[in-house]
Parts: sequence; C-alpha cells; structure tokens
Amino acid sequence: MRLALFALAIVGKSTQVPRPSALGRILIQMGIPDPVETFEGSFYGVSAAVELNMRTRVAHVRLNGVPLGGRISGTGWLKDPESEAGTVVLEPSFERRLARRYVSIYSAHLCRKHHTVTVNVKIPILGLMALVLS
Repeated sequence: MRLALFALAIVGKSTQVPRPSALGRILIQMGIPDPVETFEGSFYGVSAAVELNMRTRVAHVRLNGVPLGGRISGTGWLKDPESEAGTVVLEPSFERRLARRYVSIYSAHLCRKHHTVTVNVKIPILGLMALVLS
C-alpha cells in the first residue's frame, strides 16, 4: 500500500505546471505581464498554434484539422523549466486526447534567433516528424 501511495505521489508531482522562478515571482508582484509569443504552422491538413509564455515556458497548444477529428487544445511545458529544449510534459487530459488519436509529442526546441519552435511528434502512418512553427 505504501509503495502504491509513493508511486502516485511521484506521478502527481511530474504532471504539475512548473512554478515561476524567483525573478518571475518578483515581476508578477510588480504587475509586469508575462511576454507571450504565438507560433503557428500547419502540416497535412492540421493547423497548430502555440501561445508560449516566454518567462515560464508553459505553452497553450491548439490543434485543428480533419485528420485529428476536429479541435484539440491543452497545455504543455518542458520537463526542465530552465532550458529552451528538451522533453515535453503534457497535462494529463491533453495527453489522453492525443493518445486516442495515436499522436505523441516527444520534445520541443525554442530557437530565439530564428523565432521558431520545433516540435518532434509521432503521428499515425507518417511516424516521427519535426514540425517547425514560426
């Protein structure tokens, strides 16, 4: 029983949205809004839009298209909140909706120089793909 509770505690912690850094909390207290950038792109009839909070690196993702069966949206963030590339963690409900459509999001990379976000996904029939949003 203890092992099961411990496992649930670990799983629960890994799906929480990362907290803002100390500087982020100070800026929030000062009333300075978070800078949010929008990145968009499309591939094979699916349009993707990502609203990325540049301070916390939490992204709101909107996907729309017939291959997905309509619209899907949710939130995701990098496993390491201090980096700009790496493994993506999705909110559980968003991850389940994607899994029903056999879609997985593995990693993402923010390139400030080119103002792009590259998302590595696995989709049915096509396999692994890199989607570049600008």
